[in-house]
Amino acid sequence: MIITFGSINVDFVYEVEDMPQPGQTLLAKRFRTEAGGKGANQALAAARDGAEVVMVGAVGQDGLAEIGLQNLKAATDISRVASLGEPTGNASIHIDARGRNMIVVAAGANLAVSSNCVEEDLLQRANVVLMQMENDVAEVEKLIRRTHASKAISILNLAPAFPLSEEVLSLCDLIVVNEDEAGALAGWLGCDASAEALSVRLGTGVLRTLGGDGAEACAFGEYVRIAAMPVDVKDTTAAGDCFVGVLAAGLDCGLPLKAAMRRASIAAALTCSRKGSQSSIPERRVTDSVENRCN
Repeated sequence: MIITFGSINVDFVYEVEDMPQPGQTLLAKRFRTEAGGKGANQALAAARDGAEVVMVGAVGQDGLAEIGLQNLKAATDISRVASLGEPTGNASIHIDARGRNMIVVAAGANLAVSSNCVEEDLLQRANVVLMQMENDVAEVEKLIRRTHASKAISILNLAPAFPLSEEVLSLCDLIVVNEDEAGALAGWLGCDASAEALSVRLGTGVLRTLGGDGAEACAFGEYVRIAAMPVDVKDTTAAGDCFVGVLAAGLDCGLPLKAAMRRASIAAALTCSRKGSQSSIPERRVTDSVENRCN
């Protein structure tokens, strides 16, 4: 079982030809509203890949709450999602003709979530605790410490990049970063941005995603490098979250690190080939089919 302590947002998605520049007004080619948030996306990706997932988070008492929860309700346990007085988190997402994205997030209720919502009995039943950085940093730190004292694997997706103490970071079993986040982390630590250098510096596992160049990890006593699956990119918005969620699902069911990374990479590539946030995240059977063809 996976506990996901994370954000729940509603995404306002604008498809544009080019990214807006300062002072510029653009007409979007298309607009849509979707459920999103790093925590919710990763929880849904893990659940669609077959994992039992408990979502811990918060929404507001507003019209956006139902949109934010619509996919999670069908796939995860949302009994620990609080309804609070703050507005439901939301994000403005611009996607250009090349599939690149630019995102601005308003955290809202996500910053009011307490790690105490992960009760001790639940924590002791979990195989994996998955966290990101769109919640209150102090609450994330508390849960990292509690998970370190349990048997569960703690995975921290350091996104968005925000400085945590070396001591707290070293308590995580696996830190997942993209290239930009790895660069920020390396700058704080004063080391190279490779997964190996970051892992040695922190004394814990680090996985760095490399976009079209795949991913590398130095974790659980081994170094792993995988290639990305070639794909016609339509939208990269949920790709990173899909990778992390499917990776967590793989580790939850006992896959070796390399196999979990390969499966996560395939699922992320499938996500890139579709438009949408949570709507682009593949079901297990689809990932299975592509993985079987790749083997």
